[in-house]
Amino acid sequence: MPLSPAAQNLVDAAAARFPQSMSGTPLAELRSVFGQIAVPPTTPIYQSRDVIVSTSRVDIPVRIYRPSAESGLPVVQWMHSGGLTMGGLNQNEEYLRKLSIAANVVVVSVDYRLAPENPYPAALDDCRDVWCWIKASPIELGETTGVRTALAGESAGGTLVFTLGQQLRDLGLPMPDAQVSFYGGAEMRISNPEHSTNMLTLEDCQWFWDQYVSTEAERSSPYVNPALAQDVSGLPSALIVTAEIDPTRDATEEYARRMMRAGVRVELVRYDGMMHGFATLTGTLKPARELFGRTIDFLQSSLHPTDLGSDVLIRGRKDV
Repeated sequence: MPLSPAAQNLVDAAAARFPQSMSGTPLAELRSVFGQIAVPPTTPIYQSRDVIVSTSRVDIPVRIYRPSAESGLPVVQWMHSGGLTMGGLNQNEEYLRKLSIAANVVVVSVDYRLAPENPYPAALDDCRDVWCWIKASPIELGETTGVRTALAGESAGGTLVFTLGQQLRDLGLPMPDAQVSFYGGAEMRISNPEHSTNMLTLEDCQWFWDQYVSTEAERSSPYVNPALAQDVSGLPSALIVTAEIDPTRDATEEYARRMMRAGVRVELVRYDGMMHGFATLTGTLKPARELFGRTIDFLQSSLHPTDLGSDVLIRGRKDV
């Protein structure tokens, strides 16, 4: 089906902002425009706090969202979109405040290093280091030993969800209890050339991939192309969301089905009439709001234990 009228309006607006497509726009200008369209936060939250995670390689900025003073809450690590070349902590501020409150979880948003200044494996290294920091019960988070955890991300961040999950498994590091990927590319492959839009053209896909990793040898790694992994068993239960109008849709859905065949519990959902980039646009798109509710349900069932003697889940607030 074609784009919904509301989605088409957003694609038309993107065309006005980037008349030569994203890949045809100078990177500095692209980053500036991308930063300007971030939705300012309006939802009050108990705490939003910026912290530096220091590692042997680099200091990594993170932003911690806490819905209440309650201790022992589950933790969700969030990785933002932006083709691994742009984006940052302000990008999903309003969305993550609402997610933290509605799912009753602590959210840790990662400001990973960007390409081309910092190509592969910089972003993946940063996300892994933050994950290990979370698992080490840092004073900024409080006690996290034994709490349930998840990885979540959108687009490039959704790809990092896939690659980080595989790497944690392979290295024998603590695993998340769940993962959420909004149209994260499981493979650097144009599987649906008929679904190019001004929000993501075929040239944009290739350009973003080239900025992050340019050699064929590196692209053969499942930590770049998760669909190339020989073994996809033993991965966390997953909510994998695709958009109908997305040049990489089928490749990601094939990866999700492969995970299912390997025994991983996967909820695979395609949103018809939606384009790559829709998921966090809850103020504009009704399907994005529906997906928000679905995501909250998935996180609550995955991360919050049921009350003893009851099937009622411990819930946050959905009316945010």
